Amino acid sequence: MLLIRHAEVDGEDGVDVRCSNGEVTQIAARLTGNPGETVIDAEGGALLPGLHDHHIHLFSLAAARQSVLCGPPAVTDMGTLGKILGQQGGDGWIRGIGYHESVGGMLQRSQLDAIVPTRPLRIQHRSGKMWFVNSTAAGILKLDQHRDLEGVECDENNLPTGRLFRMDGWLHEQLGQEPLPDIGSASKLLAAFGVTGITESTPTNSAATQALYSQLIEDRQLLQRVRLMGDETLTVSEQPLLECGQVKILLGDYALPEFERLQQRISSAHQQGRSVAIHCVTEAELVFALSACKGAGHMQGDRIEHAAMTTDDCMQLVQSSGMTVVTQPILIAERGDQYLLDIDASHHDCLYRCRAFLEAGVPLGAGSDAPFGNADPWLSMTAAVNRLTAAGRLVGAQERLTPEQALRLFTSSADDPGGPGRSVSVAAAADFCLLDRSWQDARSRLRREDVLATIRAGEVIYHR
Repeated sequence: MLLIRHAEVDGEDGVDVRCSNGEVTQIAARLTGNPGETVIDAEGGALLPGLHDHHIHLFSLAAARQSVLCGPPAVTDMGTLGKILGQQGGDGWIRGIGYHESVGGMLQRSQLDAIVPTRPLRIQHRSGKMWFVNSTAAGILKLDQHRDLEGVECDENNLPTGRLFRMDGWLHEQLGQEPLPDIGSASKLLAAFGVTGITESTPTNSAATQALYSQLIEDRQLLQRVRLMGDETLTVSEQPLLECGQVKILLGDYALPEFERLQQRISSAHQQGRSVAIHCVTEAELVFALSACKGAGHMQGDRIEHAAMTTDDCMQLVQSSGMTVVTQPILIAERGDQYLLDIDASHHDCLYRCRAFLEAGVPLGAGSDAPFGNADPWLSMTAAVNRLTAAGRLVGAQERLTPEQALRLFTSSADDPGGPGRSVSVAAAADFCLLDRSWQDARSRLRREDVLATIRAGEVIYHR
């Protein structure tokens, strides 16, 4: 049992909250303590619903924390990239992340050979769409024998360039059983942010992944509730902290699937009782996805992931579709300056929109997209409120949210992003983010440092 004393709940001071069996059982101005009960004195701090990251890639986040950052802002030119990679000790694989072509163009194996000639090297583009490998890595992966695979780019002489497009699953198979990344450390980091639940959004998640997540929860390495998106092999889980999510569909406007095939996949998912979540970054992807969903029919829970570029015309299509949008305002803060250089000025106001979706009545949730965005949800909230890039440039002023609206992006339920916000109320799940100050004070800061404790199902999973 857990008793939280002297909390601020919905603006009311001096509230006590008792939790038992994972739920809130009592809320009153003063509750008598019970023997053996864990007690936390909130000292007037705001007790919020636990935060839920509606779009994250947990294994990639854990791996990224053990990888080399190869892109902006730490790396902006090939000289710096070479220096950082040259400093890596050991003799095994070097795994780089976060690369952007502004550093040195779209990398080829010959460029990487000049930097790292003898160790296997793979570097992921910050979009997550591609990997670049050197010749040593190409040899281990036997690219010469797999040059006919879709996703293996070859030059005019039919030799692999070292660029691999959308080949994460194949790459994993070729590398074999690499050690699992430190999931426990990544989970503790999220707990320190006040995160009690995540939606794992990797499209290659399968029944095997589901079993692994169940074991990680059982072993207490993974502290959050998990809603697991993935392929059609996912099923209902017996683990109470793990639920089956949407069928995740990845689109790429450079190679869109046959329209009828996409419609059929959506329909098949619906027939299995699964809604879909469709990755849409470009305007073309968004229109294609919405058209396919319209033809296949709508199911409650169908989602658009990212909606990075949403023109006014597309906004009307989203509004009429009945679909939910889960977006990433953090990418305005982290990549906004590059977006302003790469994207026509007429479309700057269409990037990662927030207020326009709310005003159109579109259910809107948010996720970090970590490791492709910072995993700290408070930074996402700040970006949704101020819409400022790293250089302080304003992107889409009309899309700014209030702190309360930004908080609600992360406090709706896992199965209904943008739906009614979860609350601190009797019979509700005892999932909380306890701050060390009032909401009135915290709303002007929106900082992770204000999180005093994180409680999931009545269990303290973080306490400062």
